[in-house]
Amino acid sequence: MLASISDDASKRLVALRAAMRAFPGIARIGDGPWGLGREIDLPIRLHSIRAIFVTWSEFVFDGVRNDARREAFDALATPLAKLDEALPDFYQRNIISSDYAVAAWQDATEAARRGVSLVEAIAALEFRDLAFDRDRSYRDFLDTLSIYGPTGRDDMARWRAAQRVAIGADCAVLREGEMTRSELALAPLWPDATTAALETNLTMNLSFKNAQDLGHGIEKWLRERKDGSLILGIGVEQARERVVRTANLACSFWETRPATVACHAFDYCLHGDLQNPTWGDETSRRP
Repeated sequence: MLASISDDASKRLVALRAAMRAFPGIARIGDGPWGLGREIDLPIRLHSIRAIFVTWSEFVFDGVRNDARREAFDALATPLAKLDEALPDFYQRNIISSDYAVAAWQDATEAARRGVSLVEAIAALEFRDLAFDRDRSYRDFLDTLSIYGPTGRDDMARWRAAQRVAIGADCAVLREGEMTRSELALAPLWPDATTAALETNLTMNLSFKNAQDLGHGIEKWLRERKDGSLILGIGVEQARERVVRTANLACSFWETRPATVACHAFDYCLHGDLQNPTWGDETSRRP
């Protein structure tokens, strides 16, 4: 479907919206007591949502600096490389527990990694299978959640189908010129109420985890994208200054302090007083 779109900007927007739908599952990128912990978990989640936020801001507003998106993906690549290097040894790193527990942790981590691959598609302009899935005919690049229980298989099939329908709808809207790119960036993420409700049912707990670990303001902004329209509780033009200033924050804001602190600082930027002299530098909610 992505190949049916001719221009790179439209491909990037379709990939961006796919990444937004998959982002809740990235909350489980660090599942398992396997020794990597916050060294990779929170940085991957931080720079994934940073890349999503900056790219989305480019589509909605003028004034986002040219290097902001590249910087976000460069920062994301470092912890991702550590994760990808360690993934083949997942079982050996988690052998202290039961086989069932290890399999569940690995499934969740791999599902989260597929979610990050949709973030990577924003830069790559294509959806790719990951190395660990290439010989698995039963897996799909849209398996971005780890779902167990008596309805798990059916729920996964519904989740795949919902994402595929949404991607197809976005491609059709752009191909047929029904919306401009900025209009689609502000439109609801899901094409109908049924798929939107399915997402709520399958990802609510993950959204709570993201709100707790990343910040409530960050999660609110992402959940707003599901419904479209408002930005941080206000109109589009009212939000312009805050969004553009946040998207334009320097690398030092994101990369020179622990990810936990950077998340709190990012969250403060989305709701804090723009006249605060420490806005964009410090956070009033330091852990």
